[in-house]
Amino acid sequence: MSSDTSFTNETIDLNHLPKYEEISLKQPHSSYWKIICINLVIFFVLLGVGITSLLLFVDEIQPNAVWIVPVYFILAVIFFILFRLSFKKRGYAVRTHDVIYKSGIIAESTTIVPLNRIQHIELNEGIFSRIYKLGSLQLFTAGGQTGHIHISGIAIEEAKSIRDLLLKKLDLLENPGTETEI
Repeated sequence: MSSDTSFTNETIDLNHLPKYEEISLKQPHSSYWKIICINLVIFFVLLGVGITSLLLFVDEIQPNAVWIVPVYFILAVIFFILFRLSFKKRGYAVRTHDVIYKSGIIAESTTIVPLNRIQHIELNEGIFSRIYKLGSLQLFTAGGQTGHIHISGIAIEEAKSIRDLLLKKLDLLENPGTETEI
């Protein structure tokens, strides 16, 4: 048994750490807002059909129409405003050693995933995303559900390029010396 006394545990000057807040994040494609609106409209149309059915066929609910209908419209407006604000706050960046994703308006969340923690990358295209030539990247990490990143609203060609770049970087991490530089 060796008695190595070289262990140190020095404090780190936090002012010298890299500032992720200073990174310029790329916003989702502007057409992604149209997809969000389409999804919200579909949701509120279905909700409206359900509410209308209840108001027409359930006699006990009909007297409450005076407040149910205005609440429905107020709720729709609030949802559109919140989703618009949320859309403007989203951003992502791919750096040499990590991927950053930021979102949220009430509770702002910034997730930074080191490349060596990424286990799987998924590229998805929904029905409306295909119409606007957009996709979403999902990065699955070794850290469990909280470390996963889902970046929506990326132009599909850019999403494919990011996926390919990350796969090459992951391959380099697993097999150093196979390629010189990306």
